[in-house]
Amino acid sequence: MNRTSTLDDRAVNHSALRLWTEFVILGLGLPAAIWIASKLIKLSIPAATHGSPGERFLWWIAGPAIAEWLFVLGIVLVLRHRQLSLMDIGVWRVGNGRAWAFALFFAALAIGGNLRFLPRMHVPISSAFFPQGFHLLAALMMGTTAGFCEEVLFRAFLMTEFANAGYKKVAQILIPGVAFGLSHAGYLNQGFLPWLGIAVPTAFLGMMWGVAYLLGRRSLVPAIVAHFLNDATALPWISFFMVTGALGRAPG
Repeated sequence: MNRTSTLDDRAVNHSALRLWTEFVILGLGLPAAIWIASKLIKLSIPAATHGSPGERFLWWIAGPAIAEWLFVLGIVLVLRHRQLSLMDIGVWRVGNGRAWAFALFFAALAIGGNLRFLPRMHVPISSAFFPQGFHLLAALMMGTTAGFCEEVLFRAFLMTEFANAGYKKVAQILIPGVAFGLSHAGYLNQGFLPWLGIAVPTAFLGMMWGVAYLLGRRSLVPAIVAHFLNDATALPWISFFMVTGALGRAPG
């Protein structure tokens, strides 16, 4: 009888260890992987350091994109090892009206908040929705990578892991949301307070998309689309200024 209890305790401890290891890997390991990928790009590709503002910006985007897609590949392999797929965690599910309304509402709020910075950079608001040249490529890269990869990692996978571990829905939303905020640690190079100003709203937005994921009965498509729209509009311009300091550079 005592032996069975001991085995159960070991299984619970193992599950908890795996769960929080996944939290750390995604929350802190992902920004570390992004840093490594970015450093390798800078060391091996001269244009990443000495190119035009557009070239430097695109190579700056490439580091996070490579790291995040590799992490998604890792999730696919983990799921395959468990005889599961992305479908099983809701990645391809379309959801319902409530999920779409909730996800898009908070995307609209975030986009509206970001758009206010464009006039300060002497960039027309229309450029956020109709980018041209390398800005279009940057918008597609940022929107697709963040929209798909980050939602798979922090919503579909990590929220499902906490659900399977027996955590209530509130915890499923809050804890992966914190990991999502921590995963943007790369902005620490802008200083602690600027990073905090990015990480906290990012964590909150991730939590709201987590709510949308649950509202859609674990359907990820609404959050993917909302996340894409958020990261493909004003954010590329804001990031472009942060990386290059190029105020008001014309599209193209």
